Amino acid sequence: MVKKKVRKVSAHKKHKPETRVAVYCYKKELGKAPDENAFVLHDGRKLRTLYELIDELETMSDDAFHEYVTWERNDFANWINDVFGASDLGTEVRRLQSRFDAQRALLKHIVRELAVLAPPVEHKHDKSHVTRGRGWAKCVL
Repeated sequence: MVKKKVRKVSAHKKHKPETRVAVYCYKKELGKAPDENAFVLHDGRKLRTLYELIDELETMSDDAFHEYVTWERNDFANWINDVFGASDLGTEVRRLQSRFDAQRALLKHIVRELAVLAPPVEHKHDKSHVTRGRGWAKCVL
């Protein structure tokens, strides 16, 4: 006869606390492109995100911009469409012929997407974080 070794479990170990896992879903266009899908500029630098493209449009000369954007083609719009799958943004950028207009369109798109991903936080007011003045009240968090 074989004896089994039985371990006693103390009372506090019987019920494990409920584990919560936070899951975040981000849109592909707000992410980072893999190295093989990076947008390679003529000087060899690589752009992997829309944020990097926005920064590059800020400092890029108009002549450099028009090497990528002509009346026949728009390399930035093609990259946005093919790599990030954002056909609506790609279509919007494709019709623009100015680097500032393209930058503005990218920024507006990102702001719209972030507003959807992170809606405004509602909170209840209690007296602990409200500053009151003469005829006004301001919520300070």
